[in-house]
Amino acid sequence: MSSADSLVTEIKEALDGAPASRRIAVLRDVTELFLDGAGLYSSEQIAIFGAALIAITEQSERDELIELGAKLASVATPPPDLMRKLASHPDIKVSGTLLQQCAALADNDIAEIAATASPVHLMVIAGRDEAGESITDALISRGDTEILRKCVANERARVSHVGFVKLINAAKRDSALTDIVACRKDLPDELKPFIAMLRSQPAKQAAAG
Repeated sequence: MSSADSLVTEIKEALDGAPASRRIAVLRDVTELFLDGAGLYSSEQIAIFGAALIAITEQSERDELIELGAKLASVATPPPDLMRKLASHPDIKVSGTLLQQCAALADNDIAEIAATASPVHLMVIAGRDEAGESITDALISRGDTEILRKCVANERARVSHVGFVKLINAAKRDSALTDIVACRKDLPDELKPFIAMLRSQPAKQAAAG
């Protein structure tokens, strides 16, 4: 049995039947212990902390998870499995801060979350401080009009070539999205004529009317 497995077993046995106050105290103690040495632990030690915290939070209430996520959101090297678990939580109060601010979450992890997330979660991801192409591809594939607008208006979000093509198709039904896409500095030159054509259509329609 690995060190992590042994610790998880001990934690589960210690908390089995324990009152909520005991679980909350243990969660806070382990979290503070991790934060005190954050940045100094090896990847193996981080994994052990992650396994311990996941075990402790199996029965945690909403407020406990919100507090834990808020404490870990700005940590450069938090336990990855724990962060994925919290960021995937269906309650936006638990996952929202991590989805928007946590730089330690990998783009592929967020893109995977976005593939099945609710519109509320997608809207939060669209405003993320940093968003790579895999994230924006997922948002463009699933997002409604408001999500697409927010995603494209986010200057820190990188859009792939395929993503721009899909956005131009979506912009055919949304003049506001057309204008936002047109303002992107990274819009490929070969796609600019298509946006220019879409922007000219309202004027043509007005003239025809």
